[in-house]
Amino acid sequence: MKMNKILSNFKFRMGYQRNWFLWNLAIYFTIILVVFYALIQTGLINKSEGSLVYRIWLLVFFQFAMSVRFKEDFDFFLAFSNTRKEIFYSFATVGVTYSVLISGIIVLEKIVIDFLNGWLGFQNVVDPFHFFAPYASDNLFLLFLFFLMLSILTTFLGLLLGSLFYRFGKLFRLIFWVVIFFISAIYLPLLMWSYYQENRLTAVFSNMGEFLGGFNVLASSGYLLLIAIVLGAAAFLNMRRLPQK
Repeated sequence: MKMNKILSNFKFRMGYQRNWFLWNLAIYFTIILVVFYALIQTGLINKSEGSLVYRIWLLVFFQFAMSVRFKEDFDFFLAFSNTRKEIFYSFATVGVTYSVLISGIIVLEKIVIDFLNGWLGFQNVVDPFHFFAPYASDNLFLLFLFFLMLSILTTFLGLLLGSLFYRFGKLFRLIFWVVIFFISAIYLPLLMWSYYQENRLTAVFSNMGEFLGGFNVLASSGYLLLIAIVLGAAAFLNMRRLPQK
């Protein structure tokens, strides 16, 4: 009976997330095609000045966004007599399934982009993510593994935050997003401006590039998995005692 409930929940959540996922893919490919067609046609990108770039890795944030969307499904599943443990397993199973799908698409994009750059003759790679350690490796399994772990991590992070938002209400959610906005829109730009005034901005970006290009992909995947397990355990413990609202 328990597995039947989890399977039913899985099908429900997979169903409507599939539509959102396909819309995200459609919007992504439309923007990419339009932008690069315009750049090539206007001569802003040619064989010696530019290349096609990797961008579909941003789908890992789709996982976060879908996992944060917690309240509606939690209340819906409770209404059908699911235990909180069954609801967690349902959320986690859907998250891991989409993580596998997203990671596969990321690998496929690398294969296609590398082929198109070679076929079209684009040589001047200016996108830093071409030198990002997982992409720089020819080992497609490591690329898949790294983004799989990253996507699972964002899934459990979103699930933890979604359950905390549910527990503590709108004030907690407001405070959280205000802090995020302050850090991203005010603190980080001011920090970059400070580095620029001190003539350290180039060195900061250079060090960041060396870090992205030089870390051990396999070890980093393991670290991401450990963090994901901690976040998943925290989400599970929070959900087990979550009051219905």
